[in-house]
Amino acid sequence: MSEMKRNKLKLFLVTLALLLPSELLAQDSPDWRKPQNKELGNDYRWRKEDPNLYLTAKADFDGDGKEDVAFLLINGKENKMGLFVELSSRPGKKIKLDEFDDKSWIEVMGITVAKPGKYKTACGKGYFDCRKGDPEELHLKLPCIDYFKEGSANSFFIWENKTKQFNRIWMSD
Repeated sequence: MSEMKRNKLKLFLVTLALLLPSELLAQDSPDWRKPQNKELGNDYRWRKEDPNLYLTAKADFDGDGKEDVAFLLINGKENKMGLFVELSSRPGKKIKLDEFDDKSWIEVMGITVAKPGKYKTACGKGYFDCRKGDPEELHLKLPCIDYFKEGSANSFFIWENKTKQFNRIWMSD
């Protein structure tokens, strides 16, 4: 096989891999949908601090210069709640970052954007011992998804350009 044919084959395989949904991609299913206000619980005053009710976060998470969207959805059919992100580079493809087996978690979970800057992680704050490779402090160059339980734990989902996926870092317990 000639060098040119090998390069074309490599390009085709890489393109195919990017187009095929991975196990993290949620199929565009009508079962996953935005929650209705009545599903947010009886006391969701804390959500009113955010114009998107902490259900949607928009920023350039992957550094391609285009706005991406993260959102919390529920699946009434399977009684689940999930955190998804849609990258501008993959329109129509939702990447599932987290899922709970009880949709009522939507009452206490929220998302927002963490802006670039320095942040101490949960292990850096002493909540637990840092494992090998866990950073004590983050130096964000791009915005990331700040995923939290109201008044409690939170974690950041940070785009890793090297692996082309999101990495979860705990910020508090």
